[in-house]
Amino acid sequence: MAVTISVTSGGGDDNDPTPSGETFGLASAHDTGPANIITEDPSCAAWGPINKQLAGAQRNGWESIDRSLRASDWSTDQRAKYVAVGQAMLDVADQTERLARMTPHRTMRQLYEQVIAYARAYNEAIPSYEPVDNYLATVVADAASAIANICATISYGSAQAWAPSVSDVDPPSHLSPLQSPRTSTPFLVSSDGTCNQWEPLLRSFKSDTGSWSTIDASKPATQWTPQQRSSADALAPVIENFATDVEELGRRSSNGALQDFAVLAAQYRRAFVHALPSYTPADSYLSAVAVDLTNMIFDACKAVEG
Repeated sequence: MAVTISVTSGGGDDNDPTPSGETFGLASAHDTGPANIITEDPSCAAWGPINKQLAGAQRNGWESIDRSLRASDWSTDQRAKYVAVGQAMLDVADQTERLARMTPHRTMRQLYEQVIAYARAYNEAIPSYEPVDNYLATVVADAASAIANICATISYGSAQAWAPSVSDVDPPSHLSPLQSPRTSTPFLVSSDGTCNQWEPLLRSFKSDTGSWSTIDASKPATQWTPQQRSSADALAPVIENFATDVEELGRRSSNGALQDFAVLAAQYRRAFVHALPSYTPADSYLSAVAVDLTNMIFDACKAVEG
């Protein structure tokens, strides 16, 4: 499981996401700027019920089946549970297509695309399931959770409160070609050059931030003890440095989506650092977005590395 810390055709500019002029009805088709914190998105209201539907379908016993079992080792009952979840993922993928078109944000659209692509890939893998295919499901979970947490930062106001305090970053050096949501493809179909560096980076960060576990994230900073306040103050530069490392590693990739996901994760980490001195429970969603995004990269790498 994840380390927890969460084509178009035609000529033109290599960094032009739509060289053919086809935009597939995407509201975000012309969003080519830096990946930044999202402070509003019209697709959020519709995502909640869809996400809840998928979570409900997975509570049919599928969530407790031993993931190390191959399809050839499943009982009849286990197979039925996998098939049911696969169908639920197809249903969610179909419903998510309209949200991918609706959102005005490139990074949000890419997250919806990954829900679609990996959900369909997981369903397709079920008849001949191997343990590595579980990473397809975890990418779906990571992307779905990232969307939900981005929406939570908006609904609880933490995105609007802290986005202005985070400096803009450079635009991406690579942009993924636009695609129809109906034919969304996984953002990693082969191992990326950065893949072998994500696990040690995430594990190191988890070790360096162990003191955060001593702080009750459900309590605001006004209720922290002096020791907890001291721990939070010490964590701030660690998190800031980690955000820099995540962005730099992402920018080494020529994969436009991976680069966007890494930079977006770094920006939400930076917002969380700014929020720490006056932390409220709503600010935890900023950190959760970053966790989901880096976990998604990690899991996508594992899915193609076998």
